[in-house]
Amino acid sequence: YSGYKMQGDGDDDEDRDMPIPMSTSLHEQLMNQLDFLGLNERQYPIGKQLIGSIESDGYIRRDLEAIVNDLAFSQGIETTAEEVEEVLKKIQTFDPPGIAARNLQECLLLQLDRMDNGHDIDVAVAKKIIAECFDEFTKKHYHKIQKKLDTEDEDFVRDAIELIVKLNPKPGGGSTANMVKNQYLIPDFILSNNNGKLELALNSRNA
Repeated sequence: YSGYKMQGDGDDDEDRDMPIPMSTSLHEQLMNQLDFLGLNERQYPIGKQLIGSIESDGYIRRDLEAIVNDLAFSQGIETTAEEVEEVLKKIQTFDPPGIAARNLQECLLLQLDRMDNGHDIDVAVAKKIIAECFDEFTKKHYHKIQKKLDTEDEDFVRDAIELIVKLNPKPGGGSTANMVKNQYLIPDFILSNNNGKLELALNSRNA
């Protein structure tokens, strides 16, 4: 009967309307974001080299001087650690928050910077704890943190620490398996504003 549906049958209209998710790796996501930075011909290969140096958990553990040498030997690009770090700072603004950090302390600070709107006291205190009391934080010496911050208000410190422990210590996902499980939707059309004139175009990846 037309009005009867077998268990597990889906709504055809609903199925037609559901966009098809496209799988993408962390590396691909970061390269897509790199393309939007508008880097010059010198900076772009540096950014590409940095993204290639990001490990599965989202960290860059290779020393910047070593990356300078990699660029010189593999691509013939003479650069400096300062120039590489300048591009690295741009990549550290990418999603997921905390990506391309060189250590846990920097990873947490990057995430807190993203949350900082200049008005949230917990975020401000959390940044101060990670920046100035990181050793005490990792050892859970909370009374020492309280003393170092020169406050007798336990809630003042506790609320900030509760915020810190909710941050992601492995922004890359932690494993290659997790890196390829992420999914996002590719639009069928792109609508852009060109000096006040709206332009509609097919997304070439789906054309």
